[in-house]
Amino acid sequence: MFGDPTRRTNLIFLALTFFSFHLVNATVLPLLGQYIGTQEKLQDNARGVLPSMAGLIVLKELGSFFTNWFLKSRLHKSVYSTILKLGCGILLLRLILISILLNYTDNIWALGSTNILEGVGIGCLDLVLTLYSHLLSRQTGHYNLNMGIVSTFKTLGSALR
Repeated sequence: MFGDPTRRTNLIFLALTFFSFHLVNATVLPLLGQYIGTQEKLQDNARGVLPSMAGLIVLKELGSFFTNWFLKSRLHKSVYSTILKLGCGILLLRLILISILLNYTDNIWALGSTNILEGVGIGCLDLVLTLYSHLLSRQTGHYNLNMGIVSTFKTLGSALR
């Protein structure tokens, strides 16, 4: 697999894409949780942010789960790039909505509900990661190696924030 320069280049590009995405996106959830926790007027309790953070994480994971389940059941080979573009577009829409809601409203529930969009976007991107790793390792037997390389870059991107 690594002897083929096209596959090697594609794997490096995929790993760097997920690294840069998680480097940028890993800071949004903690900052959003802290903002919502401080807006709820719970300063007398030092752990007042924990329920809002837990709720945000549950929203994100539910969105990711149902997106993966829905897309995998309707998957065709011709829609790989469409799923990638859909995921990136939904995550961009989420960031735009967060900036609009922070500037023009005090509704913290609307702000927290944008995490559903993060779950949908990440669900799309995780599905694309699996599909592209499978395509890159076709007839080589290196699927787990590809997933390990990209997951390592993904984790490094999340850890370096």
